[in-house]
Amino acid sequence: MNWIALICLGASDGARVENLLDSATQLLALPQARALRGCSELFGDRHRPHRGGATVNLMLALEVEAGLTIEALEREFKRIEAAFGRQRDPRRAMPVPLDIDLLGRIGDGVQWQPRYDPGRAYLYHGLQQLLLPVLQRELDRVAAKRGFAPEQNASGFYGLASAAFVERYLAASATRRSMQTEMQR
Repeated sequence: MNWIALICLGASDGARVENLLDSATQLLALPQARALRGCSELFGDRHRPHRGGATVNLMLALEVEAGLTIEALEREFKRIEAAFGRQRDPRRAMPVPLDIDLLGRIGDGVQWQPRYDPGRAYLYHGLQQLLLPVLQRELDRVAAKRGFAPEQNASGFYGLASAAFVERYLAASATRRSMQTEMQR
């Protein structure tokens, strides 16, 4: 059975918006990718300003084939990050041109990666925009357990481009890629 990868893309240096959109396009083009099941708006985060401005984030729900392992998907993330100029720093120094993280997966329910807390404001804000019923139930549980009102969690974030824009951009990129492939044949 295929599973859904819950992916957070972030950029805090350079052409942040372009890096997020172009890297999302590359993720959707992976041979193991099956379908985009949801995306958030592109949003800035006033909580984490860095040299050059705020961090910009994008969340994706990407359906991938059943045989793809978490480790293999994370290797693809690192490959894509490196292509955008990301250099791994053991101190996790910011800013970076691109950061891609697998927050969790949806298969039989939602399983979070241990190193990510879906209750962190910027993660919750983006994940809440992925309109997948099983994810929404899990986020409601997280909010109830933590005692916060989801609608109050959005302060400090600002939308740069709507989820509908992101979806149209990704669909147009896939069409262009398909046409280029056909022309090369």
